[in-house]
Amino acid sequence: MGNEDHVQDELDRLGRSVSEAGDRVSTQIGRNGPIIGEASSGDNAITVSVSPGGMLRAVDLKPTVLGRHPDEVANEVMRLAAQATRIANGRMHASLGPVVSPSTARSLEDLGMRAEALPEEPDDFDGIMR
Repeated sequence: MGNEDHVQDELDRLGRSVSEAGDRVSTQIGRNGPIIGEASSGDNAITVSVSPGGMLRAVDLKPTVLGRHPDEVANEVMRLAAQATRIANGRMHASLGPVVSPSTARSLEDLGMRAEALPEEPDDFDGIMR
């Protein structure tokens, strides 16, 4: 077998491995639904939803927020977004960890999606965790 054949065999093996991992991840997400982190203020007037890594999905503001100072609202949205990001990242690792290799899980951390421990109780974040 020539060197080219060996390289092609390795590329084929790698391609199969990536495809199989993709299938496992798709199945897992199909079972559990999208991975989202959500955090709400203690009074539920502000709710923020993000994807793993912190991409904002939604900000829900109740009418009671209109009476607050804009800087206060902005600071609370930022605080909740950070909490929701930790939740989403933790859920992603908890959900995908069993179906991907350890090196793939480490790659997620290299992309800024650290494995975060999920809070046991909503009070761990001074708000509501979903």
